[in-house]
Amino acid sequence: MSGNAKTADLVEITTVSVDKYLPQSERCAEFKRQIKDIYNYKCKGKNETFTIKASYANNGASIEECLRGMMA
Repeated sequence: MSGNAKTADLVEITTVSVDKYLPQSERCAEFKRQIKDIYNYKCKGKNETFTIKASYANNGASIEECLRGMMA
């Protein structure tokens, strides 16, 4: 879905729930499974819902490394 995702098809991130007791690799896999597109998703704000489009530098950390860092 990356790149040309339709807003209606994007997952709202607050609906994603990952068991914090799973091993780290399984938490990452479960997050990716639920969010469907790790580069494009929705985030419900106080008054409106935002579309998030993430990108990463070619020479920076991979998405998997970023997820592991957030879930460590």
